Amino acid sequence: MEYLERLLLQNSVFGDTVCLEGVAQEPDGNLIVSSQPHITGEEVTREEILVFMSRLWFKRMPNLHLGRPGSMAFYRDLDEAAAFDAHPGNFVKDQEGVVLPIDLILVRASEDLQRALAPFLE
Repeated sequence: MEYLERLLLQNSVFGDTVCLEGVAQEPDGNLIVSSQPHITGEEVTREEILVFMSRLWFKRMPNLHLGRPGSMAFYRDLDEAAAFDAHPGNFVKDQEGVVLPIDLILVRASEDLQRALAPFLE
């Protein structure tokens, strides 16, 4: 369920079009199949990520690194959305120069998580 909630949040926060294609039970566990349009693009810099996220009202949490070592974390109090694992490998810049997130870890922060994140906000 957490993964499905992340897909919905990705669509609502970033205006993405990730689609749930199906769910299957396999001998080793459940399988979730999702899809999104193919995007041909270029690498994105950390500075471009910072600009992109700030334009969407996300605040960086500079001393919090969840996911890949050195990745950035963000929080938006507007809708209690937290974004983790923000690094150039999880973004792409399309042919028009638009920065697009691909696979961030997004969560809607509960009150407990909001309190835990508060010391990390700039």
